This record gives sequence, C-alpha cells and structure tokens, in this order.
Amino acid sequence: MIDEIMNNIEHYETIIILRHQNPDPDAVGSQIALANILREAYPQKNIYIAGIDLSVLDWIGKMQQVDSDTYQNSLVIAVDTANARRIDNNGDYKKADKIIKIDHHPNVDPFGDINWVDDTASSCAEMIYELADKVDNLKISKADAYSLYAGMVGDTNRFLYADTTYKTLEVAAKLAKTGIDISEISLHEDEMSTRVARLEAHILDNFQVTDSGFGYIVIRKDTLEKFNLDDGELDHVVPLIGRIKDVNNWIVVSEKDLNRFRVNLRSKNVSINGVAEKFGGGGHPLASGVYVGSMDEVKALIKDMDNLNK
Repeated sequence: MIDEIMNNIEHYETIIILRHQNPDPDAVGSQIALANILREAYPQKNIYIAGIDLSVLDWIGKMQQVDSDTYQNSLVIAVDTANARRIDNNGDYKKADKIIKIDHHPNVDPFGDINWVDDTASSCAEMIYELADKVDNLKISKADAYSLYAGMVGDTNRFLYADTTYKTLEVAAKLAKTGIDISEISLHEDEMSTRVARLEAHILDNFQVTDSGFGYIVIRKDTLEKFNLDDGELDHVVPLIGRIKDVNNWIVVSEKDLNRFRVNLRSKNVSINGVAEKFGGGGHPLASGVYVGSMDEVKALIKDMDNLNK
C-alpha cells in the first residue's frame, strides 16, 4: 500500500492535501507534516494544504488558498477523513485526477482511488510517521515532529484513550527525541479561553446522567451564542462529562444553526459508532460524531445511547 501511494506521489506534479471539516490537532498536524515532508523530498512539485483556518489551531500551522483550477489533473490526499462528505472542501477535490485516503477511522466509505486505512492506529499522525519511516527519501524534521506529536496528543487526549498502544508511545518517544517541546504542546492542547471555562461551568451545572450511566447535555442556539465561542473552541468541552466517575458514555449536543444539531458521541468502553452511523454519522467505536436536523432526532439518539448501557 505504501509503495502504491509513493508511486502516485512521484507521478503527480501537483498534490493537494485535505482533511475533515471542524478539524482537530490530528487533522491539521497530519496535513501540515505530510505536506512539509513531501516538499522536502520533492522540491520541484507543487504541494498545497487547503481547508478553513481555525484560530485555535494556529499554533500548529495555517492553510493555503488553493484556486479551483489547481485541482485539475492533481493528486488529492485526504487525511484523517472517514467519509467524503466530511472533506473540508467545496467539492473541488472531485476535479482531481486521483484521490488517496489516509485514515485511522473504520473504513465505512472507501472514497479514495487508493485507501490506506488502519483503524488500529491511535491517530492519522501515527500513520504519517509510519509512511515517512518506511520510505528512505522521506525525512521528518523537528517542525514536522512537532505537528505529528500534536496530532497524536490530540487524538489520544494526551494518551488517555484506549487506542493508545505501545506502538503509539514508541512513535511519540521518537518524535520527542527530535527535541520538540512536548510540554508546550500539551499545554496548548489543555489551555482554554475564559469563554470555554464558562461553558464548562454551564455544562457541569446542567448536564444529565441517566440511571444507566449515560450523560448528556443539549445546548440550544440561544444559549450557545451567549458564550461567543471561536470556531473550534466547542471541541474542548466534549471530554468533560466523561471525567465523571458515574458516566459510562455521553454526548454533547450543540445547536449550531436553527434545528441543525452537532452531536459528539463518546464512550469509555461500549461501542457507540453504530449509533452515530444510524443517524448518518460515524467515527471510532469510542468517539464518533453526527449532525441531525431536529430535536426529535436528538431525543431518539439520546434514547439509543442510554439503551447501550442496559
């Protein structure tokens, strides 16, 4: 699989690296590191990273503006993206001559012409490290190590989650050996604005826990607007309910627009991605997401999540 990926990378003069909507440190870190690794190995090629910038992730890096025409006859590599509709792109990627998918989520949508999917990996960043480690002419700089370590720390919640393996820790140690400031990265991942702190207080005051150990909160649009969050800041509060001992699985529901609800699903042990897929989303067994279009769907999803513990 890696040989096939590299053959295509060597063939194309224009390469555009994309990732999913509402990006997290793994998506951005994988995207930026892969682009820089390839630029170092192939300085004659045109290699771009595209997507919406989020100020909360500026410490990892920023995106580029890529014209629609640039996608013609290009190679698109989509990282950390489980399904095509979540690609952070207005559809220009469909103009590409070939698409490569590199991802660590269950492969429910093999949208690439080439699909390298490893759902045992802790993060896409871990896979990008593996790619560079196995190809002689690909080198990981200190800056690339910073981006990849940020991605690994982000997707494992600082090595808390169950998909953290000995391999994950070995890769993290090798990245740390480059001399990156791992404490700085962890502090970036942990810090929050005053706005987010107040939202966390609101959640702790208002979340519900059922008898089965399912925790949830629904934050309606008018309430959410009071916190005046920057894009991406809401993601910081998603793990909060799970820190409570009596909670086994949980969701954070946020009404982004009128009757358009983003649902983040999480679990400590029971698989929840089947519930997400039922409502049109997906993700990992213990971390998934979906958008739904009504409070009736939200209520149905809450019922299904509660029933998982019974």
